[in-house]
Amino acid sequence: METVLAVADTVSDLHDDLEAGGGISGPAARRGITAAIHAPRFAGTVITSTTARRLLANEDAMIYDNPQAFLLCHYKREQALCHRDGIKETPSLDRCVPGCGNIVRTDEHAARLRDRADVLDKRAAHTPLPVGDRLRANADKLRGMAEHHDRTRITLQEVTG
Repeated sequence: METVLAVADTVSDLHDDLEAGGGISGPAARRGITAAIHAPRFAGTVITSTTARRLLANEDAMIYDNPQAFLLCHYKREQALCHRDGIKETPSLDRCVPGCGNIVRTDEHAARLRDRADVLDKRAAHTPLPVGDRLRANADKLRGMAEHHDRTRITLQEVTG
């Protein structure tokens, strides 16, 4: 039930962001927009075990938030790089792989990538060179991900308009 509630909140938040003009990027961005448009909305309703089973069975509606990786996972087992054994029905969010075909990144994720990069740069300024260099390189990588999002982002209006 916790998974269903988290997924329902994530899809609802994505829907609201897209309706407000937000953009998303990543290999699964178009699928993410479709899911956000067509997924059932549960605001103010009780989710029963029957409703939960239906949602879990709807693979198209399964979008997981991964704030530590600054992304959403629109999970499709056959594309998942977090585990290649094909057994799990849910992603291993602690093992996200940057090139995975399930990745969706929002404008908010891009902003958080930049914020994290700024924190790493501040730490690097007060850290000895070998470690400081790694921190700066990681900050550059995070900014590169955010810039890639900005260049490739799509909006609801672009897809449906």
